[in-house]
Amino acid sequence: MNLEAVFANPGAALPVNADFSFAEEDTLFPETVHTAGEVRNRSGVVTLHTTFSAHISFDCDRCAEPAVREYTGEILQTLVTQLNGEEDSSFTVLPDSQLDLRETVREELYLQLPSKLLCTPNCRGLCPGCGANLNNAVCTCIKQIDPRLAALLSLPEDIEETP
Repeated sequence: MNLEAVFANPGAALPVNADFSFAEEDTLFPETVHTAGEVRNRSGVVTLHTTFSAHISFDCDRCAEPAVREYTGEILQTLVTQLNGEEDSSFTVLPDSQLDLRETVREELYLQLPSKLLCTPNCRGLCPGCGANLNNAVCTCIKQIDPRLAALLSLPEDIEETP
């Protein structure tokens, strides 16, 4: 995407409306990713502000069941053609005024992914003993008692507290 005209003209804007496929590169995004927004020059400060929406296909991090969820996010970047002085990671440098929107969207998709991908927010996961999916079945395992705490079982349950 050529942004020379936007960089040269304060007040200029360029709409962004694009679809990208990442299915060949990664099975996490099997469908088209849509992004919409604009690149705008406000008093010499050029920003990219878009939103993206996608469906992600993954195995749940707790129960290992396959899941598909809608995934949305926002991209807000300040674009510059050069930095005066030290490097600063808060700016995206475009020395030739060319923005690779596909690469920007791909990068932001991964950066904004949650650290744990869950099939549902209240996924109960797998039993550590028998491996049963606790979302679908009740575990029949005999609960193991930590040997360091086994002595507590010999205490009577109706101990009265003393003030």
